[in-house]
Amino acid sequence: MKMHRIIAGLPVVAGLALATAAQAQAPQRGGQLDFAISQGEPATFDCHAASSVNVMFRVAPHYSTLLRVDPANYPNVMGDLAQSWTVSPDGALYTFKLAPNAKFHDGSLVTSEDVKVSLERIRNPPQGVVSVRKELLADVADISTPDAATVVVRLARPNAAMPSVFAMPYGCIYSAKMLQGDPDYPAKKVMGSGPFKFVRYTPGAEWIGERNNDFYRQGLPYLDGFRALSLAPAATVNALAAGQVAFDFRGVSKAEADRIVQARGDKVKVFESNPAISLLFYIAFNAEKGPLADPRVRRALALSVDHFNGAKVIERTSPISAVGGLVRPGSQFARPEAELAKLPGFSRDMAAARTEAKKLLAEAGQTDLKLTFLNRRPWPFIGVFLVDQFRQIGVTLTHEQQDDPQFFARRNTGAYDMILDALPDYIDDPTIQWAGFKSFDKNPGNGGRFTDPRVDELLEKQARETDPKARVELVRQLEEHMLTQAYVMPFFWSKRITTVDASVQGYVAAPTNFIGIDLERFWLKK
Repeated sequence: MKMHRIIAGLPVVAGLALATAAQAQAPQRGGQLDFAISQGEPATFDCHAASSVNVMFRVAPHYSTLLRVDPANYPNVMGDLAQSWTVSPDGALYTFKLAPNAKFHDGSLVTSEDVKVSLERIRNPPQGVVSVRKELLADVADISTPDAATVVVRLARPNAAMPSVFAMPYGCIYSAKMLQGDPDYPAKKVMGSGPFKFVRYTPGAEWIGERNNDFYRQGLPYLDGFRALSLAPAATVNALAAGQVAFDFRGVSKAEADRIVQARGDKVKVFESNPAISLLFYIAFNAEKGPLADPRVRRALALSVDHFNGAKVIERTSPISAVGGLVRPGSQFARPEAELAKLPGFSRDMAAARTEAKKLLAEAGQTDLKLTFLNRRPWPFIGVFLVDQFRQIGVTLTHEQQDDPQFFARRNTGAYDMILDALPDYIDDPTIQWAGFKSFDKNPGNGGRFTDPRVDELLEKQARETDPKARVELVRQLEEHMLTQAYVMPFFWSKRITTVDASVQGYVAAPTNFIGIDLERFWLKK
């Protein structure tokens, strides 16, 4: 049986190879793309408030951003609404020139005012509006609009990560006119300037979009429309094996991929990331909650987890199984395994680690500790695994699973002991990925709800450091501090294996779930 398998160990090379192959054939227009979303229903439609990729899988085709990460040349940044941009020699002034023919789906022109108001909404959200990533724009001092096609952003101080910040997929550009009427409209209504117009959403069933015939990139998109089906993980695998859906951006386990290939043969292509994509699931300990305010208790919990043997078990049924710290394995910031092993939770001598964990609990007076773990619906195995690991140091863990609306409501109020969280995975840069670790008194998006000036200091230093080697050292100092204090505990990074129907062209195996999901260049080979 023939199987097309593309290993994306070198994402840029793999992406270029795919792009070249796609360019060898003239894209064909028409058809509806059906794909699965197996991560639950969206808690909001608002990109600025999105804490879950299941929001972006649905809304990304409907919106434009100022810049974006190039799927075929990760991690390079390219224009989206901005046709071009310049940066002043001191790195403090960005000038963007917008596409002159960009229109919202209601027919109104996209202007610099829309961009300004949208960025300001992220940076300084109005009362009642949630902005998860406001800290990413903390260096912005002023946004001006010299004319309808020009946006000028002045920074209070240079930040090497800013091009990637302007390219964040959550940075949807909204209509200033509609925001004026209702600052919270994006949470309830989908209306942007992306390649597809919103048609309808049936919770628990489907999300449908149709081609935007007035899209500002001529000739795009190729598809007539798309339908994203809401399916449970098991139902998704069945649908992939039956050829009822083309893919699930989330990916599947190796065993599931093998099953799909066995059923469909050369009618599917398999894409693998190696060693991991930029998605880390981690556990945040609520530092405001009783015993978890004590770093000894948090560290004991981290010491109890056997990452290396656990990975071998979990990879049989889930792609979330790559061992790593708080930076992506294989990235320029990742430390060697021998160094990682010195941090809590990464020892291969689990007997010694768990002995130390029990000692720390005894010192803290917590020998009969009972905790609750708040988990999201799609990943029950995470809770099952943690229950077993903590049991081995005498800790009783109650595992609670909730759908996204209830989950994020509790996250916002801090009604949990431990909670599942994830790094924003669209690019490898600690300034962006670790923005949520800034102290809780400055950043309400901090799931660990901790306040630590040392974390803030090191976040600031590494963001300003221009020497690559010095920056790596600062990043590793911060990682060591975070894991030693055990504010958060890495679970596993994701190894994405995606099976894609062979008729689908334009898919790029980038090392992130968040880019290339606007479907702009997807087409169906007839």
